[in-house]
Amino acid sequence: MSTGEKSLSWGELLSPEYRRSTLALVFAVALHATNFFIFATLAPSVAFDIGGLDLISWATTLFVVSSIISSASGGMIRAWFGIRRSLTLAAAVFAAGSLLVALAWDMPGVLAGRTIQGLGAGLLMAYSHGMIRDLFPPATWARMFAVVSGGWGVAALSGPLLGGIFAELDAWRSGFLLMVAAAGLFVVLVTRSLPPDGPDREPGSLGQVPRLALLGASALLLGSVGSTAAAGFELPLAGASLLCFAATVALEIRSSDRLFPRDMFRPATVLGSGVLFVFGITFATVLTSVYGPLLFRMIHSIPVLATGFVVTTQSMAWTLAAIVFSGLARTGSRVASASGPVITMSGVVLTGMFLPAGPLAGAVIGIAVTGFGIGLAWGHIGRFLFEVVDESDRHRVGSVMPLTQSIGIMFGSSAAGVIANAAGFSDSLTTEAAGKVAEWLYLGVGPMCILAVIGGVRVAIGTGSPPERVSRPPR
Repeated sequence: MSTGEKSLSWGELLSPEYRRSTLALVFAVALHATNFFIFATLAPSVAFDIGGLDLISWATTLFVVSSIISSASGGMIRAWFGIRRSLTLAAAVFAAGSLLVALAWDMPGVLAGRTIQGLGAGLLMAYSHGMIRDLFPPATWARMFAVVSGGWGVAALSGPLLGGIFAELDAWRSGFLLMVAAAGLFVVLVTRSLPPDGPDREPGSLGQVPRLALLGASALLLGSVGSTAAAGFELPLAGASLLCFAATVALEIRSSDRLFPRDMFRPATVLGSGVLFVFGITFATVLTSVYGPLLFRMIHSIPVLATGFVVTTQSMAWTLAAIVFSGLARTGSRVASASGPVITMSGVVLTGMFLPAGPLAGAVIGIAVTGFGIGLAWGHIGRFLFEVVDESDRHRVGSVMPLTQSIGIMFGSSAAGVIANAAGFSDSLTTEAAGKVAEWLYLGVGPMCILAVIGGVRVAIGTGSPPERVSRPPR
């Protein structure tokens, strides 16, 4: 299939030639995203039923840690099995973890299931991005990233609703059994949508294992920062995490058998600049998901249900911008890549101004502007990152954005917890303390907003004419 510069229309994506591939992509994203929101809704019901409330935060931490490890190893696994078998394996692992959670009789069982779930979910996200590059022409890549954003947007609305129904029926186990059934349907869809394929290259060596272990240790140490048991040890844990991560990067740069694309950790390159954008933008905006519901409820006294929809505004604006601007030509894509993070930084500033003292509408607008900026730039930067890697790295590039995003979530969440505790949440949960925390949180992420702007602008400047490349047909 010739690359061309004409983006497929929405109608063409649903034509017989691309319909199954598009549906498989949507299903892969929706499976992971819906599970994410369902668990967030059902977590209290799980803890109240089987106990272990003091361990419930680890259910999310271990899920994210294992998803980071599996995303990082996604290219290696795909090199062994090919894309169709790798997707089937990802769904099977995800289903096994979901089943273990559904059958768990205590919190350690839930934690084990969530860890296995995360392994499957990380692979699903890495391979869904890889499907964009393999199954669709380059001019359509930005539009397919909008499809991914749309899957998250739908899940952000339907996940809490489904979780709420199961919680109301006192049937939280059925929520995870639903995930098992959905994973089975996904396997059927994959086998009908993707052609049989073999390995992409020779399997990687065991020299990759120490890097995966160091990366996992970094994520686990960082995820421990916010736990009760880590009180007083936050800085040593964060320092040890950074050392493990730095060692991972150093070993990766020196290795000839890479886990990641060649220039991923070189900020002067287009790929490295894109990584700066993804990390910075995720770090700076995850705090709204982590502390937004609590802060809005405490400062502005709005109902619990309303706080959820306020925070979801960021996801909805992201999805809207991604879809509306997905069809931009190359020059427009470069403008979107540079301007999106600037708009996001403006939204963060607005939220930081109005969340502590009001008016409430100003804070909501700030959150919406934040999401709009991310959605404007995200897919176009993803398009350019796919373009700049050569064919030897095509099986690795799919993991770059989801992996960097997960790492940004870990670092951003941990940093937000440290800032919030230092600003007063460790002492009291008063309205005054909440206002002070809001001020310091949004002020504290300023440097990460600037990092995202630098990354986005450098991607836009460094991307010239598109390389000629042949995309695999969907069937």
